[in-house]
Amino acid sequence: MGTAEATRSPSGSATEFRELLDEALKHLDPEWRAVVVLHYFLGMPLPEVAATLGIPLGTAKSRLHRSLGAMRASIATDEASATAIPGGQFA
Repeated sequence: MGTAEATRSPSGSATEFRELLDEALKHLDPEWRAVVVLHYFLGMPLPEVAATLGIPLGTAKSRLHRSLGAMRASIATDEASATAIPGGQFA
């Protein structure tokens, strides 16, 4: 995934994107959510995240990777259902 793709927000405003992000975070297990919040929201490097949570660095990396994948899938599902039209057609 290129830098442009990673920073591009879904169609809509920043507020809508934040709501999608918050909803995706809610679906994560607390252990996975903690890694995402500490790393991306608080800016901690992964070794510090691992030390703070008392887990091995490899575990922090795998939780981050799996969390991001789950969040991407959740956001994609939310966007697809938002554009659905009754009768099974898509806009």
